[in-house]
Parts: sequence; C-alpha cells; structure tokens
Amino acid sequence: MFGLKQDSLGYFPNFIINYKKRGIQRKKVEGKYYQINDITKMNKKITYKDAGVDIKKADEAIEMSKKDISSTYSKNVLSSIGGFGSMYSLKDVLSEFKDPVLVQSIDGVGTKMSVAMAANNFKYIGHDLVSACCNDVAATGAVPLTFLDYVAGSSLDKNIVSQVIKSVAQECKQHGVSLVGGETAEMPGTYHANEYDLVGVATGVVEKNKIIDGSSVCDGDVAIGVFSNGLHTNGYSLARKLIFESMGLTTSDTLPGYNISIGDSLLAPHTNYSSLVEKTVGAGIVLKSISHITGGGFNNINRVLPSTMEVAWKSIDRFYSNQSLFEWIQGSAGLDSYQMRATFNCGIGMMLSLIHISEPTRLLSIGFGGVGVEKKRGGGGGGGGGGGG
Repeated sequence: MFGLKQDSLGYFPNFIINYKKRGIQRKKVEGKYYQINDITKMNKKITYKDAGVDIKKADEAIEMSKKDISSTYSKNVLSSIGGFGSMYSLKDVLSEFKDPVLVQSIDGVGTKMSVAMAANNFKYIGHDLVSACCNDVAATGAVPLTFLDYVAGSSLDKNIVSQVIKSVAQECKQHGVSLVGGETAEMPGTYHANEYDLVGVATGVVEKNKIIDGSSVCDGDVAIGVFSNGLHTNGYSLARKLIFESMGLTTSDTLPGYNISIGDSLLAPHTNYSSLVEKTVGAGIVLKSISHITGGGFNNINRVLPSTMEVAWKSIDRFYSNQSLFEWIQGSAGLDSYQMRATFNCGIGMMLSLIHISEPTRLLSIGFGGVGVEKKRGGGGGGGGGGGG
C-alpha cells in the first residue's frame, strides 16, 4: 500500500484518482503517478471454474463410482449417495449387545499416495486407507461397521478419484463394512500440482466388557506376530528419500537384487486384519491386547502393554524372511535393527497378546513369529502414537 496512513474510516485521503478516456486508472502518491489497472479488465466475470474448482468433475467421479459404493450397503444403511449426512440404523446391531461401545478411527495413507501418483497405479490405495482405519478399530476388539472417505487435491482428475473410491469400496465390501459417505475437495493453492490427500474414518462397535485394552497382560503370556504385506502405509518418507532421491530410481525400475519392480513392492496393499480379529475372538480365543504396527514401528506394541511389561523377542531377524523390501532398505540405508523396528513394521503388521497357548493348532492359519511377553528387566519400552507416512 506504499506505506500510506489510513484515516479513521479506513480510507486513503492522499490518493488522487484520475480516470483517463483510455480507461487507465492512475493514483498519485507523494507527487508521482502510478498506473494500477485497466478499468475495463476489472469488469471481467470470474467463475468458480476460473478459480480452479470444477464441481462437475467431482460429480462425474461419484457417478462413475455409484455402483461400487452402493454394493457395500447393508440393510442398515438408510441414506443415499449425495445426501448431507450419512444414516445408519443401529436397531439390529445394538440388539446383540448389552452395553455397546462405539469405536472410531481416522487415518490416511501418508506419502504412499505420492508413490501411487508416480506409478500411476491406484488399484490398491483405497484398500490401504480402509485397512489402516479398520485395523485400529479392530485393535480394541470392535467390529468395523461403517466407513467415510475424503479425497482432496489441487486439481481433481475424475478418473483417479473414481479409481480411489472404487478401491475403497472393494475393501469395505470384502470385510462387511458399509461405505456410507465421503467428500471430495478441489483446493488449488493448498496442494501442489498432481498431489492428492486421502483420509478415512471407520466406526465399529464392541461390547463394553469385551474391550481389548492390554490391561490384563501378564508375565508369560504369548505374543503372536501376524505377517504384514510390505510397508503397509508407514515409513514411506524414508523409503522415498532413499529410493527416489538418494538412489535416483523410479517406480518402474526393478528392486536391486530382487525380481520385483519398486512400484509393485512399495504399493503392495496394507493387510486388513479386522476379519481375522473377529474370527479369532469368535472362536473363543482370548486376546488380551492387539497392537496395529503403524508409524513408529514396534514402539506401537508398548501402547497396549502394562508399564511393567515388555516383549521378549526370541529372534527378530526371522521377521525379515520373505520380506525382500525390508532387507534391501536396511542394507541400502545402513540402518541397524533398532532403527528399522522404530520406523517400519519389519514384516509384522499386527501383534496379538494372549494366554499360554493350549491349542496351537487353532492358530495355524495365522502366520506368526515366536515371541513372548515378560516383565521388564530395566530399560524403557517406548510409547508414542501412530503417525508418519
């Protein structure tokens, strides 16, 4: 504003505005004239689309995905696509509970979406989003019921958005979760070009006296590590820096020393354990704690253990077997085992704590490494929440 002082009404009294016939607006400041704008240009109409927001594209993306979305609906879904609020009847659901507790989780896919963009592969990114949220809900013993998704970017490509939504719907349907609503947002200037952000919210229910919170874990209980399917949705900032920046590789290159492309290795879908947890609990197996191994790696295990307990690892290296990506990252980045476990899931996507196994054959369908739970013998276990992509 040229450093001018305002009067009490907020105007600039020392502005002298001259209008010339040719339509040039000029302002006199401290004895000099400055050309500000052409008055005729000020009358030009500006639409929402001119500002970078094309509502039609979002509508078309939803239209392309309607069949997939509606395929996830149970009889309890009362709302339709396009409404303001999602409605889900709890009458039948709650009739099976004496003291039902709703459990909710919100999460995203982190910078794994950047890898999907680089590879132009969105086949599994929606699966990742649903699994990340549903696993957190299942970690309390709850059964996921509904899901909401949010897709945002600087400029939405209807085909990409549709692929993402369809992917979300497929994972929801596979685990009996209703995709009851969602939102798309085109925000130019907020995100970089060709950049997307995904967020999901899962809601489940559990009987209050059956909540799994780790409070009953005791010395000698057995911890079962369930295999992961690659990085899942965490550690990608480190992996991307190593692979794309430091080594100059691309998603189409082959992972050095292995017969798999970097894109396929990094985009392997996040395993959804919610149905596994439901099946295990339904079989009468008492689970004392469940830890979803996300951001922060194995530090997540301590979040659901009493402060006097820690996991006693029999062999950490075996978790890398058949997990070529972890082996390669550790060797290429020069990370020790502690750094790996504090960043990645290292081949274990969920940890289940239970009493001494008296019927091991009932758990043969669950891949696990041999670990146990014992009293702490000094040293901290580390805590912290999830995070990092």
